[in-house]
Amino acid sequence: MKSPIVVFWSAGAIFSLLLPFAIGESYVFLTIDFLIMSLFAMSFNLLLGQGGMLSFGHATFYGLGAYAVAILQNKFGISPWIGIAAAPLAAGIGALVIGWLSVRVTGMYFAMLTLAFGQLVFTVVLGWYSFTGGDDGLPVEIPQWMQSARPYYYFCLVIVVTSIWLIYRVTKSPFGRAVSAIRDNRERAAYIGLNVRQMELRMFVVAGAFAGAAGGLRSPLQQMAFPSLLHWGQSAEPVLMTLAGGINTFFGPIVGAGIFVFTNFLVTSNFQYPLLVFGGIVLIIVLFLPEGIVGTLSRSRMSAFTTPVTVESK
Repeated sequence: MKSPIVVFWSAGAIFSLLLPFAIGESYVFLTIDFLIMSLFAMSFNLLLGQGGMLSFGHATFYGLGAYAVAILQNKFGISPWIGIAAAPLAAGIGALVIGWLSVRVTGMYFAMLTLAFGQLVFTVVLGWYSFTGGDDGLPVEIPQWMQSARPYYYFCLVIVVTSIWLIYRVTKSPFGRAVSAIRDNRERAAYIGLNVRQMELRMFVVAGAFAGAAGGLRSPLQQMAFPSLLHWGQSAEPVLMTLAGGINTFFGPIVGAGIFVFTNFLVTSNFQYPLLVFGGIVLIIVLFLPEGIVGTLSRSRMSAFTTPVTVESK
């Protein structure tokens, strides 16, 4: 008899492979958007869920990944699919510089410092017309095979699934467990010999690189790299997606990304501020499901299989 986990993953793989043939092209592009946002949210959860570091500037690396693709093509004539491979490197370098300064503080000071650096990078990109195109953005001319929904869907699917697998390996590695120990108790982690700042900086760079990978997939999808991808408002999205799905769960950010993308799709045609609607949904979830959707379901499942032990008094 096959393991339920094997059956689950096999069914998921078959569903993902056949999905583009069952829905229209516009919905395939919507699914690509979901894949990209899932990776973006999961990269953020490496900071918040794994490391306990709340960043308000995570979109900086998402935008750097998108601009890496656009700049490499416009300035150096490099094909977008090669630029996508370089996007995590560009974002990782940016995360190394910003993280080296940011991990010197903790808590809300860390959050505000990442926000400040993010807005600084956003301002530079917005005003550097000769290099980034300023508020006009930079166009991305994609090859013919990228213009069709199905090939680009499978291309994104491979990258996102591989990235999620790598994120899983990071969380289960000795490095990931060490960062979790720092999240739980910084003083105790330092006492047992962990270099707290160095560990946090490494996780910051890893999370930034995965965010850059998501951004690298974004610019060919919309065939533009815009400064808004680096704005602090963009940084709010992975925070809300992670809160909705569940901070202390691995797949929670994916569920949150699904709620965000499909809510945005349904609301945009009828309301001017879809993020406000999604924020309201997250508020309700946080109030009534404080552990997020996946976290609450996981706890309910554990409770269902746990038999309470009673001790009879003599």
